[in-house]
Parts: sequence; C-alpha cells; structure tokens
Amino acid sequence: MRHVTIFRDERFYPSHASAAVAKNGDIFVVFRQAPFENIFAHVHPDARIDMVRSSDMGETWAPAARSTVYDPGDGVNLNDPSITVLKDGTVLVTAFNSYAPRTKDGNRWGDSLIAVRGTDYYYTPSDRWIVLLRSFDNGLTWDGPYTVDASSYSKSNAAVFAPIVELSDGRLLMPISTTRDETGEHIAAIICSTDKGETWSPYSQIAAWSPKGCWMGEEKNMLSFGLPTLAAYDDDRLIAAGWSNFEIGTLVTLSRDGGKTWGPLQPVITKGECTHVCVTSAGTTLLTYGYRRPPYGIRASPSYDGGKTWEPAKAFALRSDGAMRDLGYPRTIQLPDGKLFCVYYFNARDEDKGYYDEEKSLEICRAWNLNPPLYTYQVAGLRFVGGTIFSEEDIAELAGTAIFEPELTESQPTLL
Repeated sequence: MRHVTIFRDERFYPSHASAAVAKNGDIFVVFRQAPFENIFAHVHPDARIDMVRSSDMGETWAPAARSTVYDPGDGVNLNDPSITVLKDGTVLVTAFNSYAPRTKDGNRWGDSLIAVRGTDYYYTPSDRWIVLLRSFDNGLTWDGPYTVDASSYSKSNAAVFAPIVELSDGRLLMPISTTRDETGEHIAAIICSTDKGETWSPYSQIAAWSPKGCWMGEEKNMLSFGLPTLAAYDDDRLIAAGWSNFEIGTLVTLSRDGGKTWGPLQPVITKGECTHVCVTSAGTTLLTYGYRRPPYGIRASPSYDGGKTWEPAKAFALRSDGAMRDLGYPRTIQLPDGKLFCVYYFNARDEDKGYYDEEKSLEICRAWNLNPPLYTYQVAGLRFVGGTIFSEEDIAELAGTAIFEPELTESQPTLL
C-alpha cells in the first residue's frame, strides 16, 4: 500500500475527487477546485471542475497537465464531480450546482439564501441542479454542460454524488438525492439514460425518509440515505450504499432485478461519512468512507458475500494521519493492473504555513463565533487531493486496523 499526492497548490482549495480509467489506459481524476481562503468552506462562487491524468497506473501526476473540465461562472457553486468512462470510451462527468451570489438580493432569492460561514457570500441549499459533460476524445475537449432532467421528482432540488453505472445493454444508471415536491420527503433514487446521457428518465426509488428520519424495519431511527452510491455485480444484482446521519454511519441495500426494486435497508457499522461502494474483480464489495473523528483518515469495510454480511472486525484503515476532520469523500476504482486506487481529499499536519494568514483567520472566526481549530489551518495543513494504491492482499493484511475512537461532540459541526 502506498499514498500519492494527486494535486496540491497553495493557491487553491481542492476537494471531492473521483477517478476512472480511460480507454487508452490513462487514469483520470476530476476534482472540485476553488480559490484558497483562510477558513475551510465547501461553497464558493468561483468553483470549477479540474482534471489531471496519470500514464503510469496512478504513481505520478503532472500538475502542468491540469485542465478545466467545467467552469460555471461567477455566482454558481458546484460540488461532488464524478467521472465515468463508458465501454466505448465516452467520458462522462457529473456534478451538482447551486447558486452562490456574493450579495443578498431579497427580491430574487427571498429567504432561500444561507450565509456561508466566515465569508461574505451566500448559497441556495434547496435550489440544486445536476449537470453532465461528455468527452469523445479522452478528455481533451468537452461537450456540454447539459442539465440533467430530474423534474419527475423535484423541479428545483436534485444532486449527484457518485459515478454513473453502465449495464451491459448500454443503460446508464445515475444515483441521485432529491426531494418529492408533493410531499417534501427526501429520497435516494436512480434515473436512467439509454442514449449515452443525452436524456434521462425516472428508474427507481432506493430509499425515502422524512426530515425527521426514515424507517428501517419496525424501528424508526434518525436515519437517512444521503449521497447514494451504486455498484453492479452483473446486470441483475446491484448494491447501493448511503451515508446515514445516525450513529452507525452507513446503510446498504441490494437489488436482484437490475435496480428496479430494492430490499430492506441494512446497517453497516462504520461510524464513517461520505461512503462509496465498489465491487472488485475478485468479487469483494468494498465500502470506503471518510473517518471524521480521531484518528482522522480514510477507512474501508469489505464484504465477501455480495453485500449480504459485513464484519466490523475486518474493517481497515487506509490512512489515519489526518490533522482534522475536513477530509474524505473517497471513491475507489480498480486499475488495469489489478490494483485498487482510492482517491479523496485530505489534510495533514504542516509546519510550513506561509500561505496561511492566522491573524485574518482568527478575526473571521471571532466575527462568526467559529472555533479556529475546526475552521482554519491552525492545526491542519493545506487541503489536497490524494490517493492510496492497494491490493486485495492488503485488504486481508490490514483487517482490524479500523478501531473506533471517542465519539464526536456537539462542538464539532457537520461538514458538507
């Protein structure tokens, strides 16, 4: 197992990375990028999607080869870019947008604007839409962006976190988070395309929950199925995983009919956040997730029977050297050489902080009543996009290294 730095630049604040293997064998990584500021924030009116590539199975990355996939323009925030390469080589990139105006215009936005902590701009958390871009030349040029139609569920609130799944007949399945306009309930759903992403239609509902929680069996817990992610064993057997705001951390569910219907929600005790699911060529089902409590890092849990059972004792840590909890959103793919490659955003301790204006940051924290260790670089280094290359053998050797540590306190906020 080894760690690589994919992108780090003191001028920028990168996050939310996703990886895929191009038809020519290159490894693509796309990520969200915004200008560096003196406090952590996941919203910015000048965010964009950038891409870097590796020609040696993820070992080295050339910053000079970085290119911009999508820049929505000033006043629009984007989050959670994901990349998928179809069997014919077409490259798809998805993300979701929300408005991020720099001034509060009550005539246009009304009460829907929320101030971003520690900044002088705003965003619209309930007004989100999904965009898709396509490339037919290995990511050199891009077609789009296209707005993805999710209006069958909600006319103004839809988001995507994870990559698209392609079935053998060419159907594309996109897991989304949205709300039902008529009831206000939150849902994790799938929309489908049969024309390589040009048009989309409703396909199935994975899970639903009210703002107060969702049902799991006969017991009502404060559960959700946020940031849904999807993987296929074959055209019939699929697995979906979601981030739960309950103590367990993760929920999974299985489908036996190509994702048209889903079984009961099953808890997997990860105590992690921002989960991603993948299926390896050896048949291992792997959940990777951020671990936002000491020791901060990236963790994974395997299942060896198609997602039916999970053993917390076999969970393992890919990294435990994070400086604070602003990290995670891992996505894992399998490389052509059989190795596994997990990408994420991360921060580590850094003694050289010339890029960091501590006095200005403390002033911002005082004005917004923020805790400096949680919102500034006081205890953490510059955030960067990293990756871990590991093998099936490493999964077995590392089993049991993901111990659970003390719980979060109320003073530690939830990060987007």
